[in-house]
Amino acid sequence: MCSSKMNNSLVVASSGQTTLSTILFVIVSFIILLLALKKFAWGPVVNMMQERQDKIANDIDNAEKSRNEASSLLQQREDELRKARTEAQKIIAQAKETADNSAHAILIEADKHSKQMKKQAEDDINNERNRMLEDAKNEIADLSIEIASKILKKELSPATHQELIQSSIEKLGVADDE
Repeated sequence: MCSSKMNNSLVVASSGQTTLSTILFVIVSFIILLLALKKFAWGPVVNMMQERQDKIANDIDNAEKSRNEASSLLQQREDELRKARTEAQKIIAQAKETADNSAHAILIEADKHSKQMKKQAEDDINNERNRMLEDAKNEIADLSIEIASKILKKELSPATHQELIQSSIEKLGVADDE
């Protein structure tokens, strides 16, 4: 029986060494596997993840930058539109003012022209009246001279005198009708 006890302790002792050596072998294999993974797999995976993170961050930054630029452009366009409206209102106001000034100047010029025409017409009427009065005076003087010469040629009685006056008046009336 002793030998069977001994055999058991040998099996237990050899199985303890085998278990320890197996554990040690597994640990060393695991460490080698970890080192191989770190060198060949972990670095590229980490690099790939870092690149992806950087790309996403850049995309987010670019999107934010684009949004800010769009917002800035929108604000700029609104400012330009406001300026354009203001300028259009100024141009319209200036055009209206120019039109008002032109209309006023035209009215003043028309009034001035009508006054000149009225004055010219009055001057023409006065000149024509003066000319007619001068013609009438000349005609009366001619008639007076004619009458006086006829009177001097004849000795006049009151009836002849009246007859000469009447005949001169009739001639005057005939001359006016012609």
